[in-house]
Amino acid sequence: MEFKQGDQIAYIPDHCMGPGDVEYGFVTGEAGKQGSYFCRYWRKGEAGQLRTTANSESTRSENLVHFESVSQEEIEKYLIDLGYKKED
Repeated sequence: MEFKQGDQIAYIPDHCMGPGDVEYGFVTGEAGKQGSYFCRYWRKGEAGQLRTTANSESTRSENLVHFESVSQEEIEKYLIDLGYKKED
């Protein structure tokens, strides 16, 4: 599956045993490895609150699915505020 910057995602780890193992967030860009993307994730149970404030995490595309957890406007604001995208 292909993703682009700003796509909202759910990360389903290989060891997933249920909904508690799924993490939600958004794509910030392509990672250096083909089929991997840099993603930012929300704190568990707190969509809209970043788990880490300093960096994205490389994630394999086979563990990602498209999933909207917050408004797309909120994602666009994060991309600008975090320096991934310039304001239009």
